[in-house]
Amino acid sequence: MNASNPSPESKIFPFVREWRRHLHRYPELSGHEQESARFISQVLSHHEIEHQTDFGGHGIVAWINRQAPGSEIAFRADFDALPLDDHKKTTYASAIPGVMHACAHDGHAAVLMGLAVALAENQQQLSSPVRLIFQPAEENGQGALAMLKDGLFNEPPAAIFGFHFFPHMEVGSVRLHRQVFMAATEHFVITVKGRSAHACTPEKAIDAIQVAAHLILAFNHLATKNIDPVDPALISIGTINGGTASNIIADQVVLTGTIRSLSRAQHQRLHLALERIVNGLPKAFGAEAKISISEVAPALVNDPRLCELLTDILSQSQVITHFEDNGQPLLGGEDFARFAEQVPGCYLFFGCGNHERGIIHPLHSSLFDIDEKALDIALTTMFSIALQGREIIDALK
Repeated sequence: MNASNPSPESKIFPFVREWRRHLHRYPELSGHEQESARFISQVLSHHEIEHQTDFGGHGIVAWINRQAPGSEIAFRADFDALPLDDHKKTTYASAIPGVMHACAHDGHAAVLMGLAVALAENQQQLSSPVRLIFQPAEENGQGALAMLKDGLFNEPPAAIFGFHFFPHMEVGSVRLHRQVFMAATEHFVITVKGRSAHACTPEKAIDAIQVAAHLILAFNHLATKNIDPVDPALISIGTINGGTASNIIADQVVLTGTIRSLSRAQHQRLHLALERIVNGLPKAFGAEAKISISEVAPALVNDPRLCELLTDILSQSQVITHFEDNGQPLLGGEDFARFAEQVPGCYLFFGCGNHERGIIHPLHSSLFDIDEKALDIALTTMFSIALQGREIIDALK
């Protein structure tokens, strides 16, 4: 970029940074994003950008050049936060106890707001209409489905693009994956039922906590010995709750956890093994257990045609210092995959870490932050992609 002749999107960067800090200071949990949505809508209205609110809950859809002929290309960002205390010592740290933007969704939304403004001010450069999707409730896996049920893709775009800031990558780096990028994600609840009794008469009880402990050990064995080591997957226990007093043997324990897998075969193998263990092992102790599994998101697979086109665009970028076009898949989940199941999609990682400045803390950490230069890089990159609308549509024919 030439500092004496800044690009349209770079002139918007100071506003993007302030929008991000505002959202970071006032985070809202999944399904409760009323004020965040109101703030985004106010910015769009101020710039006279056509948009619709209350889409799939608190979602917002905006359009640039909506009436122009041809197919749309779409961009999506999420804007919900996590149930976590913010321990950073910054002026924009969360002002809401127990709620924090620890997954960079504030940055995603701010970049998309900046993209909307930049495109609205430079509509003459667009070769196709653009749709901008501000999605709520990504963290609980409900937002993408809710927006689709509200008719988001009744008139589907030709392609959709998404991105995530990633602190394990240095600012200036970008990662793209040509195969399965992120894992199919499911959450499960296991209820173990035993029989309570006084702690001094264990023979009269069936200890649900002890049974739950054996289940956890069995899951650990399953994750190390029954999973194909060249087909990554995992089972993790997130919570365990049971018992009411130190001298009462618990009659019920509830476990919750998550399953992550990249392939359909591994997914089916894990399901069968989990159900076999939960249905069988507790019976050896005289207990009962049941498992309920709910899907959060399918595996995220980038469209290879879009990957090919974006490789050309990103490798020529003046703001990207390192570009990796075949990165390793992750076992994180992302409900952008719901959109990419419906239309060709492509998802990017932008580095936001900076070791020299101590910006090193992982996603979902109470100390998480981003190098805000990443906002400018993401905005410039998304703007470049948006200008290639015609090429994108042609590549998909």
